[in-house]
Amino acid sequence: MRRGFYGWDARELPLEALEARTRRLQEAVRAEKLDGLLLYTNIARPAAVSWLTGFTPYWSEGLLFVPPQGAPDFATALSNRVAEWMRSVTPTGSILCTPRPAELFGKRLAEEKANRLGVLELDMLPGGQAAALTTAAPSLELVDATALFQRARGARDDAETALFNRAAEIARASFNAISPAAIAKAHAAMGALEKAARDQRVEEIFVVIAPNLARDANFLRVDRAPNVGASFAVRASLAYKSTWARLTRSFSTDALTAAKFAAFDASFEAALTRLDPGKSLQAQLVAAFAGHKGASLTHWSLESCRGSYPLEFIAGDGEPNVGAVALEGGVLCVEVADGGLRWIGQQPLRAG
Repeated sequence: MRRGFYGWDARELPLEALEARTRRLQEAVRAEKLDGLLLYTNIARPAAVSWLTGFTPYWSEGLLFVPPQGAPDFATALSNRVAEWMRSVTPTGSILCTPRPAELFGKRLAEEKANRLGVLELDMLPGGQAAALTTAAPSLELVDATALFQRARGARDDAETALFNRAAEIARASFNAISPAAIAKAHAAMGALEKAARDQRVEEIFVVIAPNLARDANFLRVDRAPNVGASFAVRASLAYKSTWARLTRSFSTDALTAAKFAAFDASFEAALTRLDPGKSLQAQLVAAFAGHKGASLTHWSLESCRGSYPLEFIAGDGEPNVGAVALEGGVLCVEVADGGLRWIGQQPLRAG
């Protein structure tokens, strides 16, 4: 269940931007001679539908149908009791409340004698939804349209760029709200972080902790975290206006270790300002920490949004160049080892 602030603001997400995204996608649908595109969404996979409509489902699941021309339709199992509210935060298309969204669209497609329906991430479409579609429209062929969607989506537009940068700004400011006294009590630090983010009207924030960096780098939910060690890492994933950012910082109650962590933070920040998409990302990250005697890069990963997941793995250890589009507005995570120490840093890469 989402617990944050919902609201559409035309200044931050203009209707024209959403309509332009839909037109771009529909051009691709027509070029592939599809009778429409279907996008599945739930609380864990809201990004594609949010990108087209501005709405993030806070519960249940739904389907967005994008016809070759005209406005999209969003069908959800949410009740009519919240339909008017959904319309107030979904500036484009129509809202259809039904307990069987796939059956509704299947019947419509059968009546229209549709032959080929594109589906984003067809291999992840729940079996019940797929069965309802094909039962209602037996002659309908479901075609995987993931590559089509990714090509049409392309690089971030101005509205998404601004929202991503705002989400990243909130994440950084929220970490800065953690006082030195709170660091000695990890749960107090996480509480301060979450409060600061929610005060900035985020839709949601999830905070997890790697409680003992001397032992491992595994992140746990706050309610499952055991007592923390002298060094720990906190990761926050937050959404602002349907756009997600993620940030991780390492902390230590030991003064010498805290000083090393601060030096790693500085090297990471400096590296982010001069990343060259034309060169090996791994080589650039190795070089960023080469000046720290005894320290070495042990892991890196790049996440971004290109489908229904808000952030998904794009590249990692040993990968070749990732390119400018992947770096633009991505989230970069690195892990450094220094003797028995482990440090984790993660930052959103500024877009635009």
